[in-house]
Amino acid sequence: MNRLFLRTLLSILLFTYFGYSDWSKRTSRPSGSNGYAERSLDWQTDGLSTTNPVSKSPVRPARELIERWCTAYGDLNEKELAALESPDVEIVDRFGDLHVAKQQTDEERFWAEGFEMIRREDFHPVWAIEEIRSTRPDVVIVHADISYSGGIPLKGGDYIPAFSEIHTFIVSRDNAGWRIAGHDITKRALQ
Repeated sequence: MNRLFLRTLLSILLFTYFGYSDWSKRTSRPSGSNGYAERSLDWQTDGLSTTNPVSKSPVRPARELIERWCTAYGDLNEKELAALESPDVEIVDRFGDLHVAKQQTDEERFWAEGFEMIRREDFHPVWAIEEIRSTRPDVVIVHADISYSGGIPLKGGDYIPAFSEIHTFIVSRDNAGWRIAGHDITKRALQ
């Protein structure tokens, strides 16, 4: 996917997110997933579908992809994370910096650099998929909460206090299958 398309899609996501988000259906604490969060659009009526069940939509493969991503992230497995992302993935980290990969080794290096300071045996993030929304047959937006209720212990004895993040993924289908094309990480108060 080209960068202009991803930036346009991210702009649409940010613009429409508040109109489609139903906070009453949100989990109060990470539990793995929110069963009410999956929505599929009916492409003929441009509305939420009552005849197009989620199980037949692109939501299921997107959910499975993000579940694999969350597991790989918890395992600090940079190779698996990079394998789940498109070759030209764009990631906005929690500090607001844009990272654009040119190849899979760039993605692996991005994750490896972040992981090298973490004490692996004490890294236990808890995740929950908060919402999944199909915007086109080949594009799905996924919001996942990742919480660090015990903080993040670092090598050398330093420690990052407890917090959580909302990870917004743009998942798209290309010739290679479903991949993460865009990823935005936003820090927020522990949920």
